[in-house]
Amino acid sequence: MVIYHFSAMTLFSLLVSVVFATLNKETLREKIFYGIKSFALFMGIAIALGWIMYPFPWH
Repeated sequence: MVIYHFSAMTLFSLLVSVVFATLNKETLREKIFYGIKSFALFMGIAIALGWIMYPFPWH
């Protein structure tokens, strides 16, 4: 099974967001909002950093 970088990043972001939301918030509403916000921030920052690093050669 091949897992691509974007899929791995999405899965990691989702799992970490769920764990963070479960551990940090009290009510179900707070957990859902925090999880969605955390997931969006993980993905947004990762994509932004990818675009920032895009012009620089890696070898």
